[in-house]
Parts: sequence; structure tokens; C-alpha cells
Amino acid sequence: MNIPEIVRIGGVKYEVRYEEGLNNGTSLAYGHIDYDKTMIRLAPGLQSKQGECKTLLHEILHGVSKHFDLEIENDENTIDALARGLYMVIVDNPEMFGVVPQL
Repeated sequence: MNIPEIVRIGGVKYEVRYEEGLNNGTSLAYGHIDYDKTMIRLAPGLQSKQGECKTLLHEILHGVSKHFDLEIENDENTIDALARGLYMVIVDNPEMFGVVPQL
């Protein structure tokens, strides 16, 4: 799975960028979605490539939840479980998503 420069969620383009020092208010954060600036920020160097991909999916799922008024928007455990599960499906079925498997 590749990290794109732009991802569309609910018809809205979100710029994806790496940013040092992401913080959730109390500790370092792996990622953050900013709905006002239509941007997803990922912290570089804090996790593996697989971790970055799961974090991107996590933030995308926050966006889907927000855009479609799902009640899981602020449920980090549910969003995280869905992101991990979706990542597993993508990795385990690369041909289905046009993904080239990484060895």
C-alpha cells in the first residue's frame, strides 16, 4: 500500500502530508485529520511503513465517520480496530485493490 498525496473522502480532497511533532494534547500522535483544512497529517519516523499505512486508514475512517455522521467518530478503539482489519484485508488481497505486494 502506498501513501498518496491526496485522498478523497465523501467527495472532499484531503492533502496527505508528513509533519514533525504531531500532538494530541497530551502525547505524540501518529496521525491527525483536520476537517477544516482538509488535511491528513502523519508523523514521520515514529512507526514502520505498515504502521503509517494503518494510521492513514485510521484517519480516513475518522473522515468517513465524520462525513457520514456515524456515531463512531470519537470512538478510538472502534476506529483503530476497523483500520487494522481493513489493512489486513488490503494486504491479504492485494490483487483486489491493485496493490503490488511488498516482500
